Amino acid sequence: MVVGLDGGVRSARGDDAGARIAWAARGMRATALLASDMRTETERSGGAPRIAVSLVLEPKTAALVLALADAGCEVAVFSAVSETDPAVAAELAAAGRVAVFAPTGGCPDPDAARRLDAEHAAAVLAWRPEYLIDDGAHLIRLAHTEHREALATLRAAAEETTSGVRPLREMAAEGALRIPVIAVNDARTKTGFDNLVGTGQSCVFATADLLDAAGWSGPGASRTAEGRYRGIAGTRWTVLGYGPVGVGTARFAAALGARVAVVERDPVRALAALHDGFEARGAVEALPRADVVVSATGVWHTLDAAGFARLRPGTAVAVAGGIDDELALDELAAAGWRCAPVAPGVDEWIVPGAERGVLVLASGGGVNYTAGEGNPIEVMDLSFATQIAALMRLMRDDPPAGVHALSEEEEHLVARAALAARGADADPAPLGARPGGAAQPWTVHRYRA
Repeated sequence: MVVGLDGGVRSARGDDAGARIAWAARGMRATALLASDMRTETERSGGAPRIAVSLVLEPKTAALVLALADAGCEVAVFSAVSETDPAVAAELAAAGRVAVFAPTGGCPDPDAARRLDAEHAAAVLAWRPEYLIDDGAHLIRLAHTEHREALATLRAAAEETTSGVRPLREMAAEGALRIPVIAVNDARTKTGFDNLVGTGQSCVFATADLLDAAGWSGPGASRTAEGRYRGIAGTRWTVLGYGPVGVGTARFAAALGARVAVVERDPVRALAALHDGFEARGAVEALPRADVVVSATGVWHTLDAAGFARLRPGTAVAVAGGIDDELALDELAAAGWRCAPVAPGVDEWIVPGAERGVLVLASGGGVNYTAGEGNPIEVMDLSFATQIAALMRLMRDDPPAGVHALSEEEEHLVARAALAARGADADPAPLGARPGGAAQPWTVHRYRA
């Protein structure tokens, strides 16, 4: 940040898309290091692998696809209308180094957006990628259902998200998955930082920003109180789900002074929430008391119409991470609830016969990437470096069809690159370290005669 003599503050990155992409690239040093290793491998092989990237398209993703292009790859990028910064897409398209299958301008009509997304998804598969970085396994599933011709050239993929790994494991169990896929989401260098830290922080901050802009006063506030932002401190948050995203959301909300209750069906995770200092409650008890509700499950219809009916008017609802229809807004519409815009990114859903309703943020999409620029650069640097490590593994080993894990060695490669980029290091393993880290030979034990 640049602080002026008058006390004003502005970002040093610049406002245009090119400046924002360059700013992101400068902060993604681990990604750059792994891309350099990848370039060495592509030069050695003498080929130019065709890689399609399906991720939320904002400056950090643009920096990733350009890094892949710098590594000697042919690259295409796909992104849905609701997950695209059009200025970034236009900047990439104008540069001519990457094939862009994403909107470069506005598309306000939902039906037109759905058609455009379907056209772009089909077109990126028709581009015939050999490798795919996917988000939610949507393109992988599309290639296995409606566009099976893409499997003739698609050799392998890497999946970014929890919600994408789940259907891939189901496909593999049924024998339907025809390509190898590395579950990048499950790598420690992804889940332990992207899900836990990045998504937790960015979703809480994006929620606070939207409520601030809307002048949110909380449930029960009168119309005369509107425009007086209540802030986060002292509010009651209910977090649905206590996986890594839920943990991160609860921690960052609590750090801003919120009182947090967790709704979790897994009793071990619910117990973990309790030991972390949060309330562990059932939805029937927690929802009516909440000022803010965040769904962090990645599960369809996590908050259904019955759950919405338990919320007080003025309660704010957001999705952290997210999949399509994690909030059952389709059920609300079918039941006659009406949707009225309140502020940019904030809609009020009102039950028939009522005057006030529930505030839904970012139209029920992932609040951090729909209403903001997603996770911090340093976090996505780790995720994207992990993606490149997965691609190099797929190109080098050509594994069989199925869902595969990234190795500990590859996690260490990414982590050491990130440490080095920050002027840090991990302590080296001692010479002659015992297998598994055992402190002494197995024949040495306490109760010898």
